[in-house]
Amino acid sequence: MSVNALVEKGILAEQKCGSNFAYTLLEDGLFLPTEYKVLRSQDDQCFLKCMKLTYNGQIQFYYLLEDYRSLAQMLPSLDADGLMVIVTNVLANMLQVKNNGFLSCQKLDLTFEHIYVDTNTYKVKLVYVPVNQGFYMDDASCENAFRTSLIKLIGTTQNLCNNKTIKFANSLSNALLSLQDLYETANTGEAFQPYGNTGVINAKTYPGMQPKTEGRRRSASSMQLVSLNAPNKIALAVDRSEYVIGKKADAVDGVLSFNKMISRIHCKIIQKDGQFFIEDLQSANGTYVNYEKLNPHSPRLLKNGDRIRLANSDFEAMID
Repeated sequence: MSVNALVEKGILAEQKCGSNFAYTLLEDGLFLPTEYKVLRSQDDQCFLKCMKLTYNGQIQFYYLLEDYRSLAQMLPSLDADGLMVIVTNVLANMLQVKNNGFLSCQKLDLTFEHIYVDTNTYKVKLVYVPVNQGFYMDDASCENAFRTSLIKLIGTTQNLCNNKTIKFANSLSNALLSLQDLYETANTGEAFQPYGNTGVINAKTYPGMQPKTEGRRRSASSMQLVSLNAPNKIALAVDRSEYVIGKKADAVDGVLSFNKMISRIHCKIIQKDGQFFIEDLQSANGTYVNYEKLNPHSPRLLKNGDRIRLANSDFEAMID
C-alpha cells in the first residue's frame, strides 16, 4: 500500500509544490468533472482542499495541506492511543465517502504519506482524485489494503502496540467485520465509566438547583451522549428539556472544551414527550446524525445507538 498505483501505472505524476503537492493527469479523457464538482462542494472538511489547474497543457490536481501533517511524518512520535483516534477518524471519513452516492473509496489515496492529520485535534483529511480509474479495483480492495497496512504497522511498530491496538488488529483480520463494524470497534476498544469523572462541566446553574449527585444523575438521566474519539472518555448526561452543547462554559449545559473545531454554542438536545431530538445551532463545522449533515435549526429525532458528529468529534446516543 506504500506505492501509489496510479503513479506506478503512469496515469498520474506527483509533484512537490513547496509545502503542498499536486497530481498531474498524464492521460487524456480520465478527468471526471462531476466528481470534481461534488468534491469541491463538500463542506464537511473530510477532504484535503483540491484545485484543478492546467500544467504544461495537462490537468493538474493541486492539494493544499494547510497546517496538516502526513500520518507517515507523525508515526515516530505517535503513541497507540493517538493512532486509534486517527484511525477512527479515517474510518469515519471513509464511511462518509461510501454513503455519499457520488464518490468512491477507490479514488482515495490511503497511503500513510497522503493521510493528513491535524496534530492538535487528530482530525483527518483524505486525498481524493476525481478520475475514472481508482487506486484500487473496487471498494473491497480499498478496505482490504487499508486493513493490511494497519495490521503491518501495529505489528512492527513498538510505540504503536498495546492491548487496544492488538485487539483492533485482530478485528482488522476478521473478514466478517464491515467497515462500519471496524469503526465501531475502534471506538469501543476500552471500557469507560458513564458516571463519575467524565471531564464534563455542567456550566449553567440556577437559584435553588439541587447539586447533581451521582445518584441523582443516574436515576434522572434517560439519555447520554458518549464520546467515541475524544482524548478522554466523556459522557454528557442530558437532564433537562433543552440541553445546549458547546465549548463556551458560561453559555451551555454540556461543555466540550477539548476540540477547538466545536463551536462555542454548537447544538442542543431537546427532550419532548419522551423522545429526544438534536438541533444544530448554526455551528461553524456542522452537526451530523449517522454521517448526514443537519440543516441549522431543523431538529432530528434520535434513536438509541445513533452516531452523532460534532465538527470532527464522534459520539453515540445512549437512550434508555
